[in-house]
Amino acid sequence: MKSAKWLAALPVAAFFSGGWLSSVAPTFVLGMPFLMVWNVSWLVLTSLIMVVIDRAEGDIDAPSPSSSSTGDAR
Repeated sequence: MKSAKWLAALPVAAFFSGGWLSSVAPTFVLGMPFLMVWNVSWLVLTSLIMVVIDRAEGDIDAPSPSSSSTGDAR
C-alpha cells in the first residue's frame, strides 16, 4: 500500500503550520502555551502515523516463506 507513505507529509505540514495557527488560536490551552500543546500533540501523532505506515507496508525485508535456505549463509 504505497498511499500510506504520503501520511508522512502530514506531521511536517503540521509542524510548519503551528506558528501561523498560533496567531489566531487562544493564548493558553490547558494552562500551557498553544504552540507547546500543538507541538507535543503532533509529536505523539507523528509516532502513531509512523506505526500506521509501518503496519500498512508490512515486513518488506522478511524472506518469503516459499524460499527455503539449505546452505550456510556465510
